[in-house]
Amino acid sequence: MKSQTKKQTKNKIFTILVVFISLFFTIVSITALQNYFARQRKEKISLLDKFPLFNVERTKGNNEDKILIPLPIPNFKPSKYQHLIEMEHKAVLNTNGVEMDPLYLKITSSYDTKTTFENPTNFFNLSMKVNNNEYDESQRPLTALKEGNGTITIQIGIEQKEIIKETIDGKKPELDLIFDYELVDSKGNSFSGGNQTIKTSIVQTA
Repeated sequence: MKSQTKKQTKNKIFTILVVFISLFFTIVSITALQNYFARQRKEKISLLDKFPLFNVERTKGNNEDKILIPLPIPNFKPSKYQHLIEMEHKAVLNTNGVEMDPLYLKITSSYDTKTTFENPTNFFNLSMKVNNNEYDESQRPLTALKEGNGTITIQIGIEQKEIIKETIDGKKPELDLIFDYELVDSKGNSFSGGNQTIKTSIVQTA
């Protein structure tokens, strides 16, 4: 009886060992099969650490110390009054080592009267030249690059055609010229970071 019990115990232990070993090899086989059909690759991605820089600065102008008058009156001191106000801006593109296709300069101008009078386009003539050529929206100037830098000079002139006789609530007329400079591609598409705004104040006679 005891011999039979021992034999049964041994059989159970053997069976458990067989099941455990079989299970172990089954798991190992499945894992090996999964690894056989799975692979991992690591790819290095190069990131841009520098970005092109675009800036526009005022280089010349008599708008800060001259008052714009509607007519060239000889008796008015030219040191204080001018019929023509002129300014110069310089747009500079630094590629910062980035290889890129040429970009074009788009210029948009607008008037800000600070709600002192209406219809400013009726009173002023505004002219813009780019590198001594009249600015043409349909043929925007190209920022020709030399050693990674491109510079464009913008000459601006404003004349007053007639006296501003009516103002809003009797306010003294005020005027700011706003110039938005933007770098675009050949199709006129812009990109983030490629624009600058310059506001120029024009002193008016009442």
